[in-house]
Amino acid sequence: MKKKSGSTSIPAEAALFAQLAAALPHLELPGQQRERMRHRVMRSAGGSLSTGTTTVFATGGEWIAVSPLVKLKVLRVDASAGNQTVMVRAEAGGSMPRHRHRHDEEFIVLEGECYIGDLHLRAGDAHFAPAGSWHEKITTDTGVLVLIRGEYPAAAHA
Repeated sequence: MKKKSGSTSIPAEAALFAQLAAALPHLELPGQQRERMRHRVMRSAGGSLSTGTTTVFATGGEWIAVSPLVKLKVLRVDASAGNQTVMVRAEAGGSMPRHRHRHDEEFIVLEGECYIGDLHLRAGDAHFAPAGSWHEKITTDTGVLVLIRGEYPAAAHA
């Protein structure tokens, strides 16, 4: 059975699908869910992501407690280059000790606020520490989530 739509014939099933789709409310999916659905659709359609890429979803990976108020999730390790990318989540009152860097470090605050010594950092702020430099004690009164790209294994503490 075919239905006429203007001068073009389309199957009745397609017309019914279009009517049903138009009747559904538009819902915006959270980014993570939208990305997971995209990956599933691409896999089932025979598409693929770029070779050599890696994805760590927010719901994936393991948070490792490094102290009662601080935990980290390793996102990527490049042992041959001597660096890693990690997320660190510290609850209010959490701290990380003073330490020295053998390699350059990038420290980006994603959520919350923290202090590196007296330096106050807020969400969106970035701090770069060159090899050989010292980080003063890192503390948070509010809780903080940071993305760190730095040395692997982790920096030696004072």
